[in-house]
Amino acid sequence: MDEAGSERTPLARFERVLFGRRVWANYASLVLHVLALWALAAPNAPPALRHKPTAIQLVFTDPGEREAGVGVRIEVGGEALEAAVLPSESDHHAEVMSLAATALAPALDVSPPLVNADRRPEAVAALTAVLAATAVTDRPQSSPQAGDATALPAAAAPAFASRRAAARGQGVARHGGSAASEAAVERGLEWLARHQAADGSWRFDLSGCRCDGGCSFPGTVTSTTAATGIALLPFLGAGYTQEQGRYRETVTRGLYYLMSRMQPSPRGGDLGEGTMYGHGVATLALAEAFGMTGDQMLQPYVRDAMRFIETAQDLHGGGWRYLPGQAGDTTVTAWQLAALKSATLAGIPAPSPTIDGVCRFLDRVQVRNGEGYGYLSPQDRPCTSAIGLLCRIYTTWPEEATLDRGLARLAKPGPAADDVYQNFYLSQALLHRGHPAWKRWNARNRDQLVGRQARHGHEAGSWTFADADTIPGGRLGHTALAVLTLEVYYRLLPIYGTAAAETGW
Repeated sequence: MDEAGSERTPLARFERVLFGRRVWANYASLVLHVLALWALAAPNAPPALRHKPTAIQLVFTDPGEREAGVGVRIEVGGEALEAAVLPSESDHHAEVMSLAATALAPALDVSPPLVNADRRPEAVAALTAVLAATAVTDRPQSSPQAGDATALPAAAAPAFASRRAAARGQGVARHGGSAASEAAVERGLEWLARHQAADGSWRFDLSGCRCDGGCSFPGTVTSTTAATGIALLPFLGAGYTQEQGRYRETVTRGLYYLMSRMQPSPRGGDLGEGTMYGHGVATLALAEAFGMTGDQMLQPYVRDAMRFIETAQDLHGGGWRYLPGQAGDTTVTAWQLAALKSATLAGIPAPSPTIDGVCRFLDRVQVRNGEGYGYLSPQDRPCTSAIGLLCRIYTTWPEEATLDRGLARLAKPGPAADDVYQNFYLSQALLHRGHPAWKRWNARNRDQLVGRQARHGHEAGSWTFADADTIPGGRLGHTALAVLTLEVYYRLLPIYGTAAAETGW
């Protein structure tokens, strides 16, 4: 074939179109237009699309553990964001997508999170594109391996392992939590994190943070150590520490603030800022952080704070009140006892005479052989009875039948919607006794707490209650107590189980 004929073949015409000099200008124009469009679109792209996608894992429990439901946790880049249990009869696909929407909403700037049952289709649609672009793994849950974000730190006390991601989900499944209660916990933590002051503290009057009057119902208690301690406890209760989790900086700043406020004294390290309430709550937060991480920086602070509790005890009556040495009351005594118990579980044991004094105090304020308890004297008040019965469980009181009768009497009316302090203590006592009233009582208390959480504006994620016992703590105190109550399924289980037998009280 001659040269002219060869140029008329299809291959020759294709090469001329593809490589001819005239088309290079068109190629250059196309590239420039694509770059220009990309430059214009990039600033407006969703945050999740501006970066290389991070692996998202949906981790399910083993098949043998699914009788009570299907446990699932959402992990992003190895960090657990959510853990929940899905009922066996639920639509797993829609439920998982809804749970994932809750967990990923902050990262995706989705507001409000797509979590409502009647918005599951939207949750599925919103997550489909994201999950399609990531590595999604549906695999049986395995034991934490070294280096996992879910693994317990090497120096941490095993007693606190129930708060870690996998165990947390199992606790929710086993003890009566729900996907809705876990979502409420995370919303509550977000509210608390937003209301931390610049110096790392929290304040009951909500001063020093970015709230700037955006939340109603501030508290009146002036102790910043009490406020900081009660705000830190929900983070620690959900497994977030100064070493792990998305609230590492929040927890670190709070712990440093508490340590900076400790005042050396002949009695030990004083964290109260004028009230033993503050000292007990702050010591409990430091002890839990130490127990969960084994962070040796915290150890001397926990020891000094424990020594202050021991030396501030009323040697005659065995309790604590506002000032060191005062005749005790039930509420302040309960916070000191909780701090001593957590410190013991963390490896810093409390002396036996101190615990013997607590038992002596409880004997002094009890009625009906220990079924009910008063505040300063023998009475039968519902809130102080719940506190007294829980303290008896802390000290492994052998009168189990009396314990169960007292708990049955308190649980019979059901949880009153505004009695957040009483419900906080009673939920712990009922669960850790394995009381027959627990299942029904918990379902009501859990669901009414979820329903009472604020959902709009700057107050979203918080709670308030018409509870005379806790009004001075305001919205901050009520939110912390509500979150701690919803964490009962995994927060403090070891205190009442085998660990209590091992420590002897």
